[in-house]
Amino acid sequence: MPEVERRAQILDAVERLLGRGGLEAVTMREVAAEAGVSLRLVQYYGKSKDELLTAALERMADASVRRWHARGEERSRDSATPEGSVLSRVRAFLDEALPTDEAGRAFHRVGVSLELLTITRPSAAAESYRAHLGALADHLAAILRTDPRIDAAQARRLASEVMALAHGLGSLLMAGQLTPSDARALLDGYVDRLRPRLSD
Repeated sequence: MPEVERRAQILDAVERLLGRGGLEAVTMREVAAEAGVSLRLVQYYGKSKDELLTAALERMADASVRRWHARGEERSRDSATPEGSVLSRVRAFLDEALPTDEAGRAFHRVGVSLELLTITRPSAAAESYRAHLGALADHLAAILRTDPRIDAAQARRLASEVMALAHGLGSLLMAGQLTPSDARALLDGYVDRLRPRLSD
């Protein structure tokens, strides 16, 4: 099997384990068993659990951002104004962040697990997650800055606000406190309140 495909096979196994059981489910031996390969082969692609977690996080984050961009582009095509385009892209991010399908739930579980890791002990995976959050905030802020009425400081604050809402709603949804329709209704209300801040 080509090296790229073998690496993908191993990272697929890491993602499945994370999605089912969080960080504690991921060990080098469990990854080998899940992937159906030898422990030695797993160690070739990742010398430690942290290396495997970091690689899996980066791949999952990239996939999530691609899905978000696809939603945003679709919404922007349906929008008649630049302001609407910004709002559409923000709403696309919020929609993508809601864990309403298996991929979204798995990614949210990974995020919560890595947050705990970031809080409790330094590691390469924790640093990678912190960098992912920073890059996401930068990207959201850049989108918000395309509205000429939003300055850099406002954009950064709004980006943090949007991320906090997305994470909080996602956790409440995963915990069964909200239904998907409840969460979407809250997003509708937030976007309605956000609109004047982007168009005044």
